[in-house]
Amino acid sequence: MTYDLLIKNGNVIDGQGDPDPFMPWVRADVAIRKDKIIKVGSIDSSEAKEVVDATGLIVSPGFIDIHSHSDGYLLENPKAESTIRQGITTVGVGNCGLSAAPIGGDYRPSKSIMPNKLEWNWTTMGDYLHKLEKKGISLNVVPLVGHSNIRGVVMGYKRGKSSKAEMEKMKDVLQEALDDGAWGMTSGLIYPTGSFSDQDEMTELCKVVKERGGIYNTHIRGQGDTMIAAFMEALEVAQASGVPLHVHHHKGMGDANAPKVVFTLSMVDEAVSNGMDVTLDMYPYLAGQGGLGLFLPLWVHEGGPKTLIERLKDRKLRERMVREMMEPGLVPGYQSYVRDLGWQHCWEKVIICECSVDKNKGLAGKSLAEAKPDWQDPFEFIFDLLIEEGGDVPVVIPDVMNLDDTYLQMVFRHPVTMIGSDGYALAPYGILGQGKPHPRSYGAFPRVLGKYVREKKLFTWQEAIRKMTSLPARFLGIKDRGLIREGMYADIVIFNPVSVIDRATFSDPHQYPEGIEFVITNGTVIVKRGEHTGAMSGRVLRHSK
Repeated sequence: MTYDLLIKNGNVIDGQGDPDPFMPWVRADVAIRKDKIIKVGSIDSSEAKEVVDATGLIVSPGFIDIHSHSDGYLLENPKAESTIRQGITTVGVGNCGLSAAPIGGDYRPSKSIMPNKLEWNWTTMGDYLHKLEKKGISLNVVPLVGHSNIRGVVMGYKRGKSSKAEMEKMKDVLQEALDDGAWGMTSGLIYPTGSFSDQDEMTELCKVVKERGGIYNTHIRGQGDTMIAAFMEALEVAQASGVPLHVHHHKGMGDANAPKVVFTLSMVDEAVSNGMDVTLDMYPYLAGQGGLGLFLPLWVHEGGPKTLIERLKDRKLRERMVREMMEPGLVPGYQSYVRDLGWQHCWEKVIICECSVDKNKGLAGKSLAEAKPDWQDPFEFIFDLLIEEGGDVPVVIPDVMNLDDTYLQMVFRHPVTMIGSDGYALAPYGILGQGKPHPRSYGAFPRVLGKYVREKKLFTWQEAIRKMTSLPARFLGIKDRGLIREGMYADIVIFNPVSVIDRATFSDPHQYPEGIEFVITNGTVIVKRGEHTGAMSGRVLRHSK
């Protein structure tokens, strides 16, 4: 036989994004041999070992999730079911400054990228990537190295400006991760340890990234009152270092700050017109997810989780924390959210996603107000819960943007905006099926296709797929994926444009989407008629200059 797999009678959208209202797709067959697309056109079925009938379905490049936190979750469940069933064939990991590696000294990654009870038995990026490959995975992984890891390995949880010697050590740690195959560096400048750094530090490290032909992805230093200044900092770091810039989940937190995207998008336009490479990502929900610890003042985090817990046990320090938390301008993480909506809103709306301690597991899915005993002060409840959970409690944060999705749509429509789930590779069983995580881990990409393309007609099918495929591939520098072209790797998703939609909700998040019929990674069928085949044909994609 000439071909291993033939996709017949599909409506092909190649990922390039050329708008044609009269011809949104091209009727064509796609032939695959081994892991590559060999031919696109009219092809005889008798030449293929296996034929997939795609009549009435859209055939597109596999989706690339530029913004995932699946780092440790892929080791727990390499089938990556909540991800692959969205049509995602490649994920970027290590985002928001938080990566699985390197780790060392007192520094350890948070629950945001590591499922509970996962054994950390690696130190370097190379160790972690080899572990992924040995385990086997259903999708491709693009590794990035987190700045919080780099700083944490060298400086622990110390606040303040890095010394010259510390900076040189950080450059060495960064260089090792890049040598191991990381595609660039990410930062999370509201999270410890990234929040302890300054702009000069970020610029110097980004110069190393630039030398290696890498990229810089950032969760900027604030998406509330400081949003404009934080966005400007990111642009200045990129301009001074020459590195391509990507800004994560671009939004303004709270009603007062949501309209600021009008200004920041104009800043992007100006930067691009001046020759800079700047892109954005966003997920299709008005609620976010973060850590309950980010409601605490920044100084509480200095010294790491053990020190944080000791401070939370100190009665006088608790009183100071409450005073500062009642003055939201002093709280680095969610100050604008609290200011706009008030603590009463937080008690009633912020939802606990997951607890690792048995006595608290029944709190998952409850608001802080519902979880708190009637007799207990709300702040005391937060402090006690953080102590019991090791200082790290994932929470869903509703209404981080204004309830009208006008500004979300504005960000989505911008030509440099990609789709990013900001989620995890989960499954509705085992330890990854516990709790009430944000539904974006199961539904982000189908939600864009069903709600914002088919229903709201925010953009065309071609443009949506470009944002999910060739745009992230182009920014990352992946030249052999992200398009339906002869000679490209056969990462392909086949979906029903009439039925594709998310099913996961905040109250019932562990639900797979509808309408994703087939998913193919490196020429192997991973999802067949909506069901996982168990195949592990994914690869770690290492960067080289």
